[in-house]
Formats: sequence, structure tokens, C-alpha cells
Amino acid sequence: MPFFLPKKCKRFFRPIYDAGNRDGTKLRLYFDEYYFCLMAGFAAGKYDEKAELESSEITDQYPAEYVGSREYIAGLLFATERSRRGIPESDGAALEKLMTEYIEPTSRTYLNTKGENRLNQYAARGMDIMLDVMNKPVRLDEFLLEYMECFREGRFMRE
Repeated sequence: MPFFLPKKCKRFFRPIYDAGNRDGTKLRLYFDEYYFCLMAGFAAGKYDEKAELESSEITDQYPAEYVGSREYIAGLLFATERSRRGIPESDGAALEKLMTEYIEPTSRTYLNTKGENRLNQYAARGMDIMLDVMNKPVRLDEFLLEYMECFREGRFMRE
């Protein structure tokens, strides 16, 4: 399953693209937006089963800039799901079952279709959380500062 942006994502990030032409800083990839949403969803430990996603995919694999992070992203999915489900680290059988539910080490994303779909669901929930706890960004530098502040202050987790 390809990666899809959450429906509200382009509108939320649009001012950064508009301002980026003036100050030289902007997001380069739609996957950057996706990644910000995904990390917010992981931080909250919540996903949206009925995610509202764009109708066309942004990509069916990680862009070159993210290929080196595929194991990290798969690991975050695994860790978030383990925590959300309350699986103890000592329960090897349950951990193995969870891993086989989402991980596919031979795929381009290191995930199977169910894992890729779950990422889209976490990204969609992350977008909703960002809309609730952040100001609409105007410039990339301001967005990045507030985004990191949300992690430090636990605002993504209080959603």
C-alpha cells in the first residue's frame, strides 16, 4: 500500500510553501509533511482507523532521503503498537506475533501492506493532533520550533 497524505495536510502546510519562495526555506517533499504527521501520531500513540487521506498516493516507497530510515520507522511502528497494546517486553511470543503482523524485511518499506496502512492511519491522526495543538505555520523555522516544543511539552500526547 502506498503512502497517502492526510486530507488536511496540504492546506496546513501551504503557507510554508508560499513563504518558502521568499526566504529560501521550504519543505522539499510531501513526504516531509507526512513524516511530521506520522511522528505526532506515534507520540500520541493513536491512529485513525477511518483516516481521511488524499485520493492519490505521494509515493509507494520511501524517497531517497528517507530510505536509510525505513528500519527506524518500522521500529517506531512496532514500539508504538507494542506500547499501545500493553504487550510486555518479556512476552516473546506476543512480540513475535506483533512483528509478523506489520514487518516485511524484504519489502522496499520494511513493512507489509498492513504496516503501511497503519502508518497512514497514524499520520492521519497526527495531522488532526497538530491541528488541535499547533498554530498554522507561516514559516518553516517557526513551524520547526513549535513542533519540537510540542514534543518537549508533551502536547502531542495530551491530545
